[in-house]
Amino acid sequence: MIYAILGMFVLYALYYRYVPVRGVKKLQSLRIDGQVTLLDVRDYNEKDEIKGAVRIPIAYFKRHYRAIPHREVVVVAHNELEKNVAIRLLRRYHFSVQGYYIKEYEHVHELNMVKCH
Repeated sequence: MIYAILGMFVLYALYYRYVPVRGVKKLQSLRIDGQVTLLDVRDYNEKDEIKGAVRIPIAYFKRHYRAIPHREVVVVAHNELEKNVAIRLLRRYHFSVQGYYIKEYEHVHELNMVKCH
């Protein structure tokens, strides 16, 4: 019995993080009008900030979700996992999610490795 409960908990956790959210479209570019709130859920250590976006990383979301204006929301995330968790949390708090945009790391800050003999 305990294994069944643990198994269901593990399956729920995997579903919550990795199964894509239905009904939310992927945006190819960030064109924003005044009717939509742009929510950046990436970490604070990301260098490129998006002007006009509300920045609340996933780790701080449950404490600071009240700072998001109640309008339609576009989620900006680093990867699919962040996107899935953010959209599910927004829906839990009764926000309307219009779409999402995946903004990946730019490889500008890569280390140039030198081979030494």
